[in-house]
Amino acid sequence: DKIFTTGSFWYGAVAMAAALTTVRILRDTDAIAHTEAMGLRLRAGLDEVAKRNGFRLRQTGPAQMPVVLVDGDVDLRIGNALCAATLRHGVFLHPKHNMFLCAAHGPAEIDRAIEAVDAGFGDIIAAGFVPA
Repeated sequence: DKIFTTGSFWYGAVAMAAALTTVRILRDTDAIAHTEAMGLRLRAGLDEVAKRNGFRLRQTGPAQMPVVLVDGDVDLRIGNALCAATLRHGVFLHPKHNMFLCAAHGPAEIDRAIEAVDAGFGDIIAAGFVPA
């Protein structure tokens, strides 16, 4: 006899305008292809620096939303240490959740992230972390 519904921002003009603008930008630019290319660049670079430092990664999810885990790191100790070390080098990564690239991430930002991860691997190796 009765139905109750609720929602947030159903009539929010600002949110609607932002959504329409976002859809227009995505339609009119190569933002989706760009973010995919940057995600693939990030994945390849992370694999390279991991191998160079003696580690292997598991990367899942869409290229634009990678989840990056260290192989064999069942308790996430290595991943947490790596993300903390990478943050000290100026780049924030998440140790167990998708990360999100956007159209503002270009080759320079991706290369900077890869350099920070490489330095982070050096830091955790120096601290005694070894591949699982």
